[in-house]
Amino acid sequence: MIDPTKEEIYWREQHPNQPYAKKDVPFEHYAAAYRTGMEAARKYPGKDFGDIEDDVVLDYQRHRIGAALPWDHARHAVHAAWAKLSYDISTRDSGRGIRSGF
Repeated sequence: MIDPTKEEIYWREQHPNQPYAKKDVPFEHYAAAYRTGMEAARKYPGKDFGDIEDDVVLDYQRHRIGAALPWDHARHAVHAAWAKLSYDISTRDSGRGIRSGF
């Protein structure tokens, strides 16, 4: 079971270390993207991200409020949160990024 509070704390701490994180854009702008990735891991277990991306985009558009980023800027954060919970990350330090070519 996914604990959204723990996941948000994790991403709030790890966000500045992510290669896609823009230094001038605070975590709060990425928060909806991380939540969407968490939800996608729960909603689409065992699926490849490429297979669910169209549905995830729609989910993100529903979660996106206020200062949330457009999809092309949020995609990497969504994928990172999904990958972490879908065990699609390398065994290296999580701050070093995800395994795929995104």
